[in-house]
Amino acid sequence: MLLTDLAEQLDTAAPGITGELIDQAGTCLLDALACAYGGRDLPWARQARAIAGSGDATIWATGGLRSGLTDAVFANSVACHALLHEDTHAESRVHPGTMVIPAALAIGERLRSPLPALLRAIVLGYEAIAQVSAAVLTEEFGARGWRASSVFGPFGAAAAAAHLLGLKPIAAAHALGIAASSAAGLCQWARDGTAEVFFQNAGAARAGVVAALLAGEGATGATSAVDGIFGLRQAFGGARGEAGPPDVRLDRMAISQTFFKAHPSCALTQEPIDAAISLAAQGIDPAQVVEATVHTSGVAARYPGCANATALTAPISRQMSLQFAVAAALTDGEISPERYAGALDPGLAKLAARISVAVDPVADAAFPARRDARVTVRLTDGRVVSAESCERVQVSVIEKFRSYAEPVLGAGIDTVLRAVREPFSGTDSAELAAHLR
Repeated sequence: MLLTDLAEQLDTAAPGITGELIDQAGTCLLDALACAYGGRDLPWARQARAIAGSGDATIWATGGLRSGLTDAVFANSVACHALLHEDTHAESRVHPGTMVIPAALAIGERLRSPLPALLRAIVLGYEAIAQVSAAVLTEEFGARGWRASSVFGPFGAAAAAAHLLGLKPIAAAHALGIAASSAAGLCQWARDGTAEVFFQNAGAARAGVVAALLAGEGATGATSAVDGIFGLRQAFGGARGEAGPPDVRLDRMAISQTFFKAHPSCALTQEPIDAAISLAAQGIDPAQVVEATVHTSGVAARYPGCANATALTAPISRQMSLQFAVAAALTDGEISPERYAGALDPGLAKLAARISVAVDPVADAAFPARRDARVTVRLTDGRVVSAESCERVQVSVIEKFRSYAEPVLGAGIDTVLRAVREPFSGTDSAELAAHLR
């Protein structure tokens, strides 16, 4: 796949991004902002702000703090990712909103881009991620310990920024080529319980913006960086040869296949949590659980940190763990961010240790189009009870935004909602950013 072909197809698609695609981009924007407001006070968000320099780009949810453009991209991306409550594109295994939206809004703010242009850029950024991922992602990719979000994220940030900067397709292709050299991100944090996971996507977002700005100044990048002999397919996925051309189609854009998490934890824990909540609603007493099994896809069972019943001291370890998620949902009948903060609850730790993970052949075959999961528990009275989750819980992003942002924005939240939901009303990106105090 040549990046010139991808840039040409994205450029051709841009004028056709209207209606439902614009609406979906607005919903993704609100979801990212919701997560940023919700995560603003977490340690990694504060750390990202602490290293930001001065400038005129808005750092959201800070009461008006400003920094240089790329520092703002980095800080806003960390805040979007801080809760692990962000959007997800299942097929690419990426959280695109944490990278594309901070990149697009920072460039849009600088250029005073109209909101429809901002939303089109977001659609194109999500699509760039999906197209490159489709060419590179293999089972070998995961086995090597790479993280999809931060490997493919630079392409999305670069594509969104390139569109707003008005780069011609050849310059946009060079931006994508430059961004390719910033593809990175290991999953060792999932074993060690460390916090670099929250900075990986931010680095990808910043790198994509820098790539687009450089291309705008005439810099060049390898347009064969995906399937060239030293390209991403060989380096990350162990695949050789050409991947085939990109296939950007308005009737199946990646942003339309992106879902919003109901729970602030790893995307692969969402359906097991829903199944466990169903069991809790049946009156299952966690103290009576002898053992339990999470039946899920092979991707979920093998993903770093997901099949983890005992190493739960660090908050990120709990957010990734299928066993902890099910234990908390069985106990509380819900999942709240507080369960992932502070010290590990001893009772939940004991329950999680009695839970195992098994690959379900049906769920495995259906993934990623469906993300089915089933939780089975054996009780002290000998009964075996199970519940499954086959339909993703529908999330009201507006309610999510209100929940996280209203304590900070107060009555100003309605101004933000109106601007995003009515993008053709004349508000530009700088005016929107000014309201994100």
